[in-house]
Amino acid sequence: MGGQLRLGTKEYEVRGIIEKEPDVNSQGFQLAPGATIALKSLFENSLVQPGSLIRFYARIKLNQDVNSNILKNNIKKEYPDRGWGVRDSNSGGTGLRRFVSRMGQFMTLVGLTALLVGGVGVSNAVRSYLEGKRNTIATYKILGGTSRIILFTYLGQILLIASGAILLGLITGAALPIMAGEFLQESLPVDMNLSVYPKPLILAAFYSFSVALIFTLWPLGKAVQLPAARLFRQTVSVRRATKQSLPYILVISALIISLVFVIIYTSEFHRLAAVTLAAATGAFLILSASAFLIRKLARTVPRPKNPIFRIALSNIYRPGNSTSSIIMSMGLGLILFTAIALIENNLLREIGDKAEGEAPTFFFIDIQKNQFEDFTTYLENREGVLSYRTVPNLRGRITHVKDIESAKVQVKPEGKWILRGDKGITFSHSLPADNIITAGKWWPEDYNGSPQVSISEQMAQSMDLVIGDEISVNILGRDFILPISSIRRFSWENFGINYVMMVDPNSLKDAPFTYVATAKTRPAQEAAIYRELYQKFPGASIVRMKEVLENALTLLGKISGAIDVMAAITIISGVLVLAGAIAAGHKSRIYDAAVLKVVGATRWDILKAYVIEFILLGILTGAVAILLGSLAAYVVITRVMEMPWQLPFDIPLVTVSGSILVTLVFGMVSIWLAMSVRPTHILRNQ
Repeated sequence: MGGQLRLGTKEYEVRGIIEKEPDVNSQGFQLAPGATIALKSLFENSLVQPGSLIRFYARIKLNQDVNSNILKNNIKKEYPDRGWGVRDSNSGGTGLRRFVSRMGQFMTLVGLTALLVGGVGVSNAVRSYLEGKRNTIATYKILGGTSRIILFTYLGQILLIASGAILLGLITGAALPIMAGEFLQESLPVDMNLSVYPKPLILAAFYSFSVALIFTLWPLGKAVQLPAARLFRQTVSVRRATKQSLPYILVISALIISLVFVIIYTSEFHRLAAVTLAAATGAFLILSASAFLIRKLARTVPRPKNPIFRIALSNIYRPGNSTSSIIMSMGLGLILFTAIALIENNLLREIGDKAEGEAPTFFFIDIQKNQFEDFTTYLENREGVLSYRTVPNLRGRITHVKDIESAKVQVKPEGKWILRGDKGITFSHSLPADNIITAGKWWPEDYNGSPQVSISEQMAQSMDLVIGDEISVNILGRDFILPISSIRRFSWENFGINYVMMVDPNSLKDAPFTYVATAKTRPAQEAAIYRELYQKFPGASIVRMKEVLENALTLLGKISGAIDVMAAITIISGVLVLAGAIAAGHKSRIYDAAVLKVVGATRWDILKAYVIEFILLGILTGAVAILLGSLAAYVVITRVMEMPWQLPFDIPLVTVSGSILVTLVFGMVSIWLAMSVRPTHILRNQ
């Protein structure tokens, strides 16, 4: 308090410190915190010059009996040609809302993936439980019990357990945000309203019950429809798996369709939800097919002469094998982990490479015409300045596209931002060095004709524009009708100066424009050049790109951390399912170990056979996860983000190693318990 602060060419006294800046999240990307000053001093300062971009906000507080939607619509009707927008409290911070909604949607879909993995565990557990009740089910049938009675008996048991688990999950899920509210508040840019919200809890319960039913009905339907004699014979005779009856297939299909419909319907981003569900389903089917092919391959390859390897190989396809359970439980989580890790790696690498290589050191805004010559002379003569570029800059808003109002133009999603608010516009005699003409022709350097515009390829594609089409642009209050003379391709990722629209030099030469510029300097000279530029040109805004990119990397790191936590939940679910799958096959492993001991195998022989089996399954699961996860990451990086792709060696290595380690850890526990049982005790009870 009481300190002095220079803004532009004026000295200001600090009269107050704002603890939290109001409405900061609705203003879009900001380079620095805001400051509140006397309005009169703003126009006396060098910051405001002809052509400077200034936004005015009129805030209106309404009486309680006034409907904000009606008032907003009336204002739009009263001022149809307005160059400004109207927002109410429900439409503020649209960018932040969009980001939060997408993150929430992503977390929901990752949670559903974890539920899908959990569904595999449910199916394994139900199948294992029903195998233990095989004689009981057969006895029920002999005594006159119908399939319906048996179905509802065991379905009721399973759903009772599932209800308890789901209730516990809902209570925990509702309590966690409240318990962690203080910690979360420090990381979020908005105040949290910590409360219990029924809608997400209802959706979570619906998702959970649907998944539980889908994965329960499949093994249960097969078990209850078998004849009693067949159930008894299964103790001593293994037959071909029973086909599922049509009623069960129809019910399960109806449950799947309703689940998918609710997920997509409740999602704000329907296409994203549909694509993610399709990808998860595809991964699920591919993992199932992979497990089948691995069993088939293990059965058909020549039998090794070494008995240890022969036992290990046969364990992959023997009756009661855990191959499908291990691949399904670990596969989905590892696919998600691999995809996210590769996307993060490529994204961080791309930003880091741009920051160290192509990105300029400084970005300058609002260089006035009377400062331009001094500014360029300084950069040309200053030691340590490697390169610089300057271009004239104005602001303009597209009002019509092919005689259609911008608000009514049909635009593809990737191009909607071009019609929102003012956009930077420049003019130039020559084509920028990093731009490529893909259609039309650039105007001559001595052009002196009617207005023309060159637009970006993205704008042309998103609005279906071709050479000769006209767009209307309001530049500094004056309307220009601009025929399209050329379409340009360039890269936004080089952090240079690029424009969606470039107007011919004749039309805007007398406009009150300013200049923007970039400069690249040697790192050792950066701080000194920054101080000199600020002192010589106080009216120009100087942005240090290094700080901007560091902030971007920090923000990206926080987002990545949240995503990593969600991916870890899926992997933990897979680990728990894997533990259950191995535990379900524990009884058969005890019997196998007893038989092997009787025919002369030592504990060490049995241990080596099982270790080889789990290593093989871990490698195969990791390989499938790397293939599918890399494919998903490649599509996102090259098609969605349009960045160059790299496949680092360490991520696949960690994926395979983690897969082997987890399967070995849980497998070894089962093996050790199986080998500790005496063969005589096992064989007498068979």
